[in-house]
Formats: sequence, structure tokens, C-alpha cells
Amino acid sequence: MKLKIYGDSILKGVMYNDELKRYKLFGYRFDELAGRGVEVENNCKMGATVSEGIEIMKYSLGEDLRGASVVMEFGGNDCNFDWASVADSPEKEHLPATPKEEFAEKYYSAVKLAESRGARVAICTLVPIESKRFMNWISRGLNKAGILRFLHGDVYEISRWQESYSRLAEEVARASGCPMLDLRSPFEHTPGGIGGLICADGMHPNAEGYEKLSRVFQRDVVAGML
Repeated sequence: MKLKIYGDSILKGVMYNDELKRYKLFGYRFDELAGRGVEVENNCKMGATVSEGIEIMKYSLGEDLRGASVVMEFGGNDCNFDWASVADSPEKEHLPATPKEEFAEKYYSAVKLAESRGARVAICTLVPIESKRFMNWISRGLNKAGILRFLHGDVYEISRWQESYSRLAEEVARASGCPMLDLRSPFEHTPGGIGGLICADGMHPNAEGYEKLSRVFQRDVVAGML
């Protein structure tokens, strides 16, 4: 069986290395899936939105995916803003990379594209972000007070906004009849909170977080698709 994965840097395995001061690949090990004879093809791209994901799918899906599965994980970049513009003009209207209605429509189109090739499709919820770290990260060199003003003085508005895109992904899954791979709840239900599982940028899992994510992902794929 073949498993094709489409998404952003989370399922690509990108994390921030504090010592090197740069991003690096964690290096997913899909041991449980490989043990079941699953060939994993990771087509994720750092920074990808659902629109970019569709373009990647167009040239990498192949024509005949009968018997294969496709997993999608989008939303983390779609919900993001141009924070420099926000910081400069917090009183103005700012749109996310992909507004919600467009996000849902394009996600649904991505599902239909994969299904048209004969694949079974599953959709992932989003790994949560750590609001305070994320705020510190996006405001580097910018007017932090301006960004906070845009957030109505509540830094946790960031995580609630990101969660709303995760819920939209769930709605697309339900409307499409696709299984949902829950990557979010295991992080949210971690004793002591998600801080010990997230990098300094507030959005990428650290090594411990990726170990958890890898286990959860493989478990959910096996339970939901194999």
C-alpha cells in the first residue's frame, strides 16, 4: 500500500534548533507503517497553504491511486497574517493568507482531487500553537504593541484563531465523509500543557513533540485507514 502525505512543515518534520538558530528536519520514522508494508511518500512543504498543496498534488498524485491513501494537513499557514503589515497598521482590516470560506472551499477541492484518482483520503487536525511564544516570535523587530492591539489586547486570540481553522478542517472532513486524524488533542491533553512539546517559535513541535506526533499519526493512520 502507498501513503501520500500533503501538508506544511508540521508533517514535513521541521523544528527550530535553538543552538543552531535555524530550522532543521526532525526526521520522521514511520516504523509501524513500514512494518505493515506501507510505502510512505511525504510531499509536505514548509510554508505551504492549501492552495500550494493543490498545485503540488496536481503533479505528484499520479493518475491511478486505487488502493492508496492520501493524508492532508493544512491550515497552519492559511490562518497566518502578514504580521509586519499588522504591526504597522493594526487599526486596518487584515486578511489571513487564506480567508476561512476560501480555505474550506479549496480544502474540499483538494479532497475531491485525490478521490478522483481513486485514493482514500484523511484530514488532520492542527497541532496547537503556544500563544506567548508565537507572539514573541512573530513580533521580533516589529511593533509588538501594534500586533497586540490588532489582537484586541489578548495574546490568546492567536491560538483561538488557529484553532478555528482546525475546526474548519474537521468540517471539511465531515462534509467529505473522510476520516479525521486527530493530531491536536494529544498535545492539548498533555499534563502541564503544550509548552514542553513546542519549540521557541511557538508553532513547531520540538524533538519530544515530534516523537509524540509521530506515534499519534501512525496510530491514527492504522486505526482510520488501514
